[in-house]
Amino acid sequence: MFRTWVDVFLGDIGRYIIDFIANYYYFIIPPVIIYGIFLTISSFNLKRIERAVNNMIVKQSKDIMEKSRGISYVNLVEKIEIDWDRIIKEKSFFPYISQESDLWVSRVSRENVRDLIMNNDSKIRLVLERNCIYIIGQQPEIRKNLYMEFIHRLTRRKY
Repeated sequence: MFRTWVDVFLGDIGRYIIDFIANYYYFIIPPVIIYGIFLTISSFNLKRIERAVNNMIVKQSKDIMEKSRGISYVNLVEKIEIDWDRIIKEKSFFPYISQESDLWVSRVSRENVRDLIMNNDSKIRLVLERNCIYIIGQQPEIRKNLYMEFIHRLTRRKY
């Protein structure tokens, strides 16, 4: 019954692929598991760097807001300076990074880390709002659905 179902839905090529996987799965599974571990470590490396960047943004914004009260968001963002090289040197323990749902990895470099972490223009605002830092005169915005925003970013759809 299974053979008939495979032939009807997948055809001859699908049947050959299923037979190949069934006969040689012990050669296929170890590389898949090793690559999965590799991706997990790469993703954890990026999260560790991202956490350090977020902490630096929060710390610097608190210091800037203490020194100059009533600062606007644009001026605050201009004064925040992230030392990417130092963060990468201190927090990176693996030479590769990847996003959680990505199947590809990138080398750890200043440009790659900055592109992956700061890919959204409102990243600094989001980090500040999550840490209850609001600019005087601005009402906290209603948070977007982060899952939908992530799905739209993956599908490259503008909303």
